[in-house]
Amino acid sequence: MLLLLLGATSFFDGYDAAIIALALRQIRTTFHLTQGSASLWLTFLYLGALPALFITRRADAIGRRRVLLFSIAAYTLATGATSLAPTMAIFVGLQFFARLFLFAESAVVWTIAAEELPADARGFGFGVLGMNNALGVGFGAILYGGLLQPMGISWRVMYIVALPPLLLIAALRRRLPETRRFLDARASGTLADHWHRIFRPEVRRALVLILSTAFLFQLTAQATLFALDFLQTDRGLSASTASFMLVGAGIPAIPLMVMAGSLSDRFGRRVVGCGFGLLGLAGAMAFFWLPGGVPVLLPALSLVLIGQLASYPVIAGYAAELFPTSLRGQASAWSGVAKVTGSATSLALGGVLLKVTGGLSPTTTILALGPLTAIAIVALFFPDTHGRELEETSALEHHDASEDLAPLPPGESILNAVDPDPL
Repeated sequence: MLLLLLGATSFFDGYDAAIIALALRQIRTTFHLTQGSASLWLTFLYLGALPALFITRRADAIGRRRVLLFSIAAYTLATGATSLAPTMAIFVGLQFFARLFLFAESAVVWTIAAEELPADARGFGFGVLGMNNALGVGFGAILYGGLLQPMGISWRVMYIVALPPLLLIAALRRRLPETRRFLDARASGTLADHWHRIFRPEVRRALVLILSTAFLFQLTAQATLFALDFLQTDRGLSASTASFMLVGAGIPAIPLMVMAGSLSDRFGRRVVGCGFGLLGLAGAMAFFWLPGGVPVLLPALSLVLIGQLASYPVIAGYAAELFPTSLRGQASAWSGVAKVTGSATSLALGGVLLKVTGGLSPTTTILALGPLTAIAIVALFFPDTHGRELEETSALEHHDASEDLAPLPPGESILNAVDPDPL
């Protein structure tokens, strides 16, 4: 039931986040933008994850469940409102707020999964979440490429279709409980009382590893966002052909996401995550550089998606596994900040590199140095966390978190001493 509910939220995460990539060429046409100017505009869109940190850290104070429900409602409403955007500035502004809550919601979903799934199946659960996210992208590609675009229906309808998650809240309110680990931490008084606890020496190394790799992996965001635009603009494919090519290339990757998660439970996160990551980079180079039509582009894109989608849930789980319950929500939020900073940097650099190099192929090659470096960091410095309980894998496994709590004023309960300011 937990995976069913969390998987549903991941499905709509994937759908909402993919709309821009699926309809980017048509969005550019609506607002009269070149590839370079669109890349720079979309840089601001990704900055929505920065204030998401302040929302997500509340999950370590008031609970995962409440923050999750609030975030789903907020990002769904902002996404629906995007369909009415009359200018690119308003489009980016609405999507800024949508992504703010989307990043917060995603961080909480992965935190809940890590805290509730058994140690020997966490990787499998992460794979299921990643699979549902990919299915959301595939649904969006079929809807737009197979129905809306061929019929001449505006890309704006894609944002209207994003409204059903509001109905999901009703099910989540009834069926999704608060996590056992959060309730135990609150009852024992070991919740972090200040946000800056995450910078203390016991967790600093883990935080640096998570932030650096999350940033570097996202330097390919510009290539991901412009992949379908590349197929239409540089290779002459129609929007429908490009969308269905994405679906076809992703079909073998979807079951491999779950398989990769299970393999990481058996052989370790590093070897599985890094192996698939390198496969994705090799596919990207073939996709952007090899000459030819669909017979060449389709298998290359399939390698990209297999590598990216299979490595993503394996490596993304580290943000939850390396931190204690008192800081787990905030750690996921910091990871989101690093990811969005990497995405924004990728788009900003991509906009400049497009003008300097004259094309997406050399631009993508330069930006691919980021994830290549991240893979090396994971292989050399990350621990293997498979098969171990979170209490063992967290950076504070030998540290008594209660020692860090500030003394309570006379008469104050331990339950209301945790950062009581409103959301």
